[in-house]
Amino acid sequence: MLESWSKSEKMNARKLFDRAREREYKALMDEINALHLTSPDEVWELKERLNEKAKEMDERYDYRYSRLIYVFAQLVHAGYLSLEELEVLKEDKVDCIKRFVKGDAYE
Repeated sequence: MLESWSKSEKMNARKLFDRAREREYKALMDEINALHLTSPDEVWELKERLNEKAKEMDERYDYRYSRLIYVFAQLVHAGYLSLEELEVLKEDKVDCIKRFVKGDAYE
């Protein structure tokens, strides 16, 4: 059983969460900027892609403490956070995240 989240861990977790989300938004914007759309069909395809991405991100970025271990494991797996960045959390949580990442148990 994991320890509860201390006040400092909650602050650090929020920073990690926000950092990862900003990185994912930046990656999305870079992807969009690289498209150089030239037709109306491409605009509508982009709209569909953005709708899908919005759903993905709504599901991924769930800031409930009961879900954060799972969320952080997904974000490490997706490349938006590194295991080293998570070292600001207590060891029990980092170990649990590492187990999820190593075993891909969160998919």
